[in-house]
Amino acid sequence: MYTSQDYQFQGFLVSILAGVLLGLFYDFFRIYRTVFRPEKRAVFFQDLFYMACAALITFLVSVGVNFGEVRFYILAGEAIGWCLYYLTIGTVTYQVFRFVSHILRKYLIYPLKRFFGMIFRWIFKKFNLLYKNVKITIENQKKRLKQHKQIVYNQSNRKRVKTKQKARKRGAGNKTLKIRKRKQAGGRNRA
Repeated sequence: MYTSQDYQFQGFLVSILAGVLLGLFYDFFRIYRTVFRPEKRAVFFQDLFYMACAALITFLVSVGVNFGEVRFYILAGEAIGWCLYYLTIGTVTYQVFRFVSHILRKYLIYPLKRFFGMIFRWIFKKFNLLYKNVKITIENQKKRLKQHKQIVYNQSNRKRVKTKQKARKRGAGNKTLKIRKRKQAGGRNRA
């Protein structure tokens, strides 16, 4: 039969394993910070999330081992497991990922960043040039004369004006002839 010391020893081993898993989980955040270099605000929220996850795992371990009673040996086991991972395997993995991230940044990320930067600058210049041309066209559109058919003296109106002038000349000529004829007819009748 198991005694209470056997249960406590098993709980201590489980808490050490939980501490190692928490150290491994924290390594993901360290690697992310090494590769991407986030702002301080993002680091704060990552640490807050990590602490919440660590509290949840500690609670689950204490429920599984001691039926929810938090004992010092569980907290000490997690701390020992976390320190064991952090000072042994964690140091090695951190150095490896730091080296890999340095190589990736130097030979992959920076050249791609430079390449896409040149492409985006070229596209930005073309859009800027297009924007300036459209802006100039719109400004010149405001300064233009009225549309061709709306102008008083244009080709289509010129034909109408000429025909009206011809009709007036004919009409004026006809009126003067009629007046002359009346005068002549009136002078003859009087005489």
